[in-house]
Amino acid sequence: MLSLGKIDHIHIGVLDAPKAIAWYQRVLGLNPDPRYRQLQEGPQGVTMLANPSGTVRLAVSQESSVGCLSGSVAFVVSSGQDFLDWIDQLAGERVTRCDGQTIARDSVRDHHFYCSLSFVDPFGNAFEIISYDHTWLAGKLKLPRSQP
Repeated sequence: MLSLGKIDHIHIGVLDAPKAIAWYQRVLGLNPDPRYRQLQEGPQGVTMLANPSGTVRLAVSQESSVGCLSGSVAFVVSSGQDFLDWIDQLAGERVTRCDGQTIARDSVRDHHFYCSLSFVDPFGNAFEIISYDHTWLAGKLKLPRSQP
C-alpha cells in the first residue's frame, strides 16, 4: 500500500501576491524561503513562505481569479520510486489534472530540485505529490528542464 509522507506545503492563490506576502510575514511570521527563489520567476511565479524551522510552508501565487488552481495541498513522498508508484496508481484510477487530462508520467513538472505531480479530486480540489529525489527522477523520466 502506498503511503504519503507528510504535508509538504499548502498552495494559496491570491489576487494580490505582494500584499498577501506582506500580511503572512507580519501576522504569521512566515518569510520567503531562499531555497525556492527560482519559483518566483515567470508569469506563474510562486513565493514559498516558511516559518524559521521550515516545518510550515505556504506557496503563494498571484491568480487572476479564483478557480481550479487557487489552492492545493501538497504531500511529499519518501522516494522517487514511491513518486512513480503514485503516478501509476493515479493513472490507473483515471485521476485527472485541472485541465481534465488523465495523469501520466509526462504530467510531472521539474522544479530544478524537486518534482511535482498536480491533480484534482472529483470535486475540483487541487492536490500535489512532491518528491525531492530529483536527480533520480530526472534521469528515470528523462525530464526536460522546464522554466519555473
